[in-house]
Amino acid sequence: MKNKLILLLGLGILMLMTSCPDTKTYSQELKEEENLIADWLTRNNIVVLDEFPEDSVFAENEMYLYDNGLYFQLLSKGEGDTLRNGDTFILRYSQSTLDENPIVEDYLTTQDRPYPTEITYGSLTNSCEGWQTAFEAMKRGESRAKIIVPSQIGRNQSVVTPYFYELRIRKIPK
Repeated sequence: MKNKLILLLGLGILMLMTSCPDTKTYSQELKEEENLIADWLTRNNIVVLDEFPEDSVFAENEMYLYDNGLYFQLLSKGEGDTLRNGDTFILRYSQSTLDENPIVEDYLTTQDRPYPTEITYGSLTNSCEGWQTAFEAMKRGESRAKIIVPSQIGRNQSVVTPYFYELRIRKIPK
């Protein structure tokens, strides 16, 4: 009887050990994400700025790091009036992963996506915290920027994956 109990207990422990998947903790996934971003910045020779340029002019290889983790580079200041909360604008963008062989989704032209995404400035509907932070710095219609959005301020926070975006906004006249 005692041998059978020991055998059953041993089988139970063996089953537990083999049935538990080798999963990563959330903190391990966040660390991997941090390393992936750092690797991408290194591969692309990006200099991370501590201060936002006063004139909003970035060199080709510069990005500013916001406190919330967003990396930002303004490509074009844009034109027209400054965006205000509640203003609606059209967003065209491309999205890619940061791996060495990125997966790219391109929505920059009507050929890629006939209908652009409509965004309301200050609203997270069709948007995310990372994009809204970028829109604050973009300020005007016809503005363009490149950003890296970590998962915690991204569109799909249930997956720990950072994305690189090129954003183009066009203000919709009232």
